[in-house]
Amino acid sequence: MKSSMSSSSPTSSSSTSANPYAYAKGICNNILQLDKSIRFAGIANNMGTLMGYKVREGLIPLLNEAELENNIMKTVLRMKTREDFESKLGEVIYTFALYKRVKRASIPLSGHNQDMAVLTVSFDMAADHDSTIMDKILPFLKQSELIH
Repeated sequence: MKSSMSSSSPTSSSSTSANPYAYAKGICNNILQLDKSIRFAGIANNMGTLMGYKVREGLIPLLNEAELENNIMKTVLRMKTREDFESKLGEVIYTFALYKRVKRASIPLSGHNQDMAVLTVSFDMAADHDSTIMDKILPFLKQSELIH
């Protein structure tokens, strides 16, 4: 699925209320542009439904559409179960999984847009994922008011 950018900025709050799915796609497109090692960015809502995603141009996805939707739903469920321990461990910044073929991180979204629950990002194996997340993705999400 290709992302299409609307004329309004993906970080403007007016675009979230008009079409949250187009807004999510725009955010994913912007995330992909932050670093060349990012393969995929996807945003899901609290019900685990994929609201929008973007795959790096020229890349053949590792999961088909049905597998991706199923995987994202499980990602949101896992993130929700972690909330049970936040009072003792602190808020989740991001979670990370290293697979043999890809690196993957999930970032809980807590900003003004209550429709969006989790951003999932995958990286090339050689990527410095922690620096990309901490120095590029999180500041972008904060600026976009998607995290506190």
